Amino acid sequence: MSRKDIEARLDRSLANQIRMPRLDRRFDAAVWARIEAEEAKATNPVAAVAPSAALRASRVLAITNTIGIAVTIGVALYFVLRSGGIELPATGFNLSGPAIPEEMVARIVGVLGQVLGLLALVFGLSFTALGRRVRASFS
Repeated sequence: MSRKDIEARLDRSLANQIRMPRLDRRFDAAVWARIEAEEAKATNPVAAVAPSAALRASRVLAITNTIGIAVTIGVALYFVLRSGGIELPATGFNLSGPAIPEEMVARIVGVLGQVLGLLALVFGLSFTALGRRVRASFS
């Protein structure tokens, strides 16, 4: 027996031991679809990428943040210029506040201070081990 005969017998034996499943047409179609998608992406990367929901949400968030920043800067400039003695016409706006007695303001501030202090304490405690256990019991 020559060396080539031995190698041929080993090759046949190995081929008989390893059985590969036959792939159907769906596999071929999926492979070709993936190849075509990769080629389309390589030729025109902008058209191949569809905007995801996260991308759209980030755009909306950026737009609303920009509007909010612009309004905040406008209001801050208005009050800074007014406090500097420059009188700006505010047509259509009544900027005079309601007349609230001083005693009522003092009571409101006192109660709100206690409520905000209690809320800050509860919020701080919610990050401790006890707070995590309490939150876990409600969920």
